[in-house]
Parts: sequence; C-alpha cells; structure tokens
Amino acid sequence: MDPSILYQNADSTVLLIDIPRSIEAAQIQIQTQTKAQRLYAQPRRRLISSNPLAQPYPSVEPKSARAKANVSAPSLKELLLRKHLEFSLEEVRAGYEGDWCLLRVVDELPLGEFFPSKKLKRDEGLCETLNARDVDSSHAQNCLEVLESEGLLYTNPRSDPVSICISGGDSPIWIPPNATFMLGEIFDMVETFVASAPSFDIVVLDPPWPNRSARRKKDYSISYGNTDIRHLLSGIPLYDYLNDKGIIAVWITNKEVFRGMVLGLQGLFETWDVVLVEEWIWVKTTINGEPICALDSTWRKPYEVLLVGRRGAMVGCDVKRRVIIGVPDLHSRKPNLKSMFERLMLKDMVLDEEIGKGKYEALEIFARNSTAGWWSWGTEVLKFQKEECWVDEQQRSIDTPEKSF
Repeated sequence: MDPSILYQNADSTVLLIDIPRSIEAAQIQIQTQTKAQRLYAQPRRRLISSNPLAQPYPSVEPKSARAKANVSAPSLKELLLRKHLEFSLEEVRAGYEGDWCLLRVVDELPLGEFFPSKKLKRDEGLCETLNARDVDSSHAQNCLEVLESEGLLYTNPRSDPVSICISGGDSPIWIPPNATFMLGEIFDMVETFVASAPSFDIVVLDPPWPNRSARRKKDYSISYGNTDIRHLLSGIPLYDYLNDKGIIAVWITNKEVFRGMVLGLQGLFETWDVVLVEEWIWVKTTINGEPICALDSTWRKPYEVLLVGRRGAMVGCDVKRRVIIGVPDLHSRKPNLKSMFERLMLKDMVLDEEIGKGKYEALEIFARNSTAGWWSWGTEVLKFQKEECWVDEQQRSIDTPEKSF
C-alpha cells in the first residue's frame, strides 16, 4: 500500500493522504527497488514541512448587509458537491482513528497541541517526532556542477538520486532517480520540449491561474490574466505528445471561468483531444479532520479540483469522482499523486511487464518539485528539491524494524 495513504475505502473513491509523505515517496523509484531496499533505505530523506493546522482558519464570510446582498445563492451543483464532501468526511471519521496526518519534520520544535499524545490505531503512523536541527542534512559530496540555470534541460539517468549545484545557487539540489527537469518559462522552453520530449502517458498541470493572492505572493515570475493563461496553456503542444489512452490532469481553482476554459466548447481538453473521465477533489482539513474553512464558505473554499481527462474515452461518459482528504502543508505544496495515477489510472498498463518496471512516461508542468521517473517543467521545478528543504533520518540498522511515518 502507498505509505502516504492513511485511509481509503474499498473502491478508492475516498482517501486520506499525508502530503509530505506523498512527496517523499515520489523521490524514489519504487519499481526498481527490492522489498528490503524499500523497507531499509539508507538513509530516508524527510521533507521539511509546516506545522499542521490544529484549528480551522477564522471566518472571512461577508458580514455587512451590503456585502451579503452581493452574494449569489449557491447553485444546485454546488449544493450537491458540498453534500458529497460531507459524506466523504464522515466516511473517514467512521473508518479511521487518529490524527489526519503523519508526524512532520519542521523548522522549529512542534507544539504539543499539534501532536496529541493519543496512540494512533495504525502502526504506519508511529514514529519519533523529528526536528530539522536534529537530523543530518550534509550532502555536499558528489556534487555535479551545472553552469546554466534558466533554460536548463537535465536528466538523471541513474537509479539513484544525484546532487547538482547550479552556478550562483545557494544550495545543492537533489534530483530523484531517472528524473528529467526543464527549468525555465514555458514559452521559452517549447522548442526544447519539442526537440527532446517523448510521448507521454500522463501529463499533470498546476497552472498559475490568475488571482490576487498569487500576484501578491509572486509564486511565478509572470502574473497572468485570463487571456494570457489561456494562450499560455494552449501553446503547450500536448496534442502531439500524448499517447493513445493517455491522461491529462489539470488542477483548477473554484472559479467557474477556469473550469469552462478546460472543459468548455473549444476548451483545453478539446484542444488536447481528451475527454473528462474523473474529477478528484482535494479537501483540506485540520489535524482533527475539520475542513480548514466551512464547506459552505462564500469567499474561501476548503478544496481544490483536479480534472482528469483521457484520450480515446467516450464523449459523455460517466465521470467518476474521488475525494482526496489531506492536511495542507506549505503554501503551493500539493499532494504528489504519482502512486494514485499508477494504481488507479494506469492499472491496465501496469499489467504490462514494461510498464510494471516503471517504463511509462509522465510529465508535470508548473511543477514545484521533481518526481522519480517523471519529467518536470517550469520555473519552480527545483523549488522543493534544494538541500535546505530536506533532511536525513539517522541511518538505521537493517536488523531494526522500521516503522512508516
């Protein structure tokens, strides 16, 4: 079972995921490891995270009569979604006991309220609490010097991670096994992509949709308007680089205009020749399983949506909905869904011997970290690969049973 999955129902339509662990697990190429190597990897790298939320965020609902008058009533579609999410949360509460995330490595000692003393019912949830200062993070050795930064295409062909140093950078960067990254603006790297990329079985996009918060935080070097982002996304030549029965998955915000940009007439899915087959909803909760804000919140929703399309699917087919519940981590850090795609969307292909060995091709666009065996593309592909973002557990003896965290 995926070590980042804390709970799932029988048909994998409701899952509880640990976000830091999902990223950690995606740093290794599990298909190429023996069982002993998976259990006793030396050492295990841990992602530095934020403390998990103990309480929901304060309400930002409109309070004045004038503000309330400007709020439209929720649509039937929104009401049905809200009820579906309520049922999903109740299903996890009924089937799972314990904190809704695993223990985390943080920059400062975790506060007691974030890590209650009650014992988890899952052995996988038991481990020591680690602090970033208490574990070894020395990895300067075997560092490959890379002179370029922007416009860089790099592949790690090895079955082990490698460390690279980009000229002018302040921290070594760790690249997972068999991973490729393209560092640079999307428009600037299209020719490199066309010249170098294979055809893909999975493409995941997390576009920088226009919003005031993103412009303030400056997550990407360019602030896009609606027309700009449509032009940017349609300019990525995915039509020619997606295999038959290939998957394209796009994260969207809760603005209907962006959903229409992907699914509407002459939308991106139509441009890329894929049909919506599944909708994955990431619900953000506290450590105790409360949504980070009310499901019926007007201005702030506690969830994001991943639209999953498949090439060759029948137009108008039933759309399967999955609810992925997780305690959020640092801003912009989403769960890594590599193992879920492999298990749920590539299950027919995984029966093939070559795919079972990790021979499928996958690409993440606007990525913020690198994933073992995948391509990653964007200006922030190395954001969470820096040495300063990771620490190592102390080396364990192979005679000592290791518990998941």
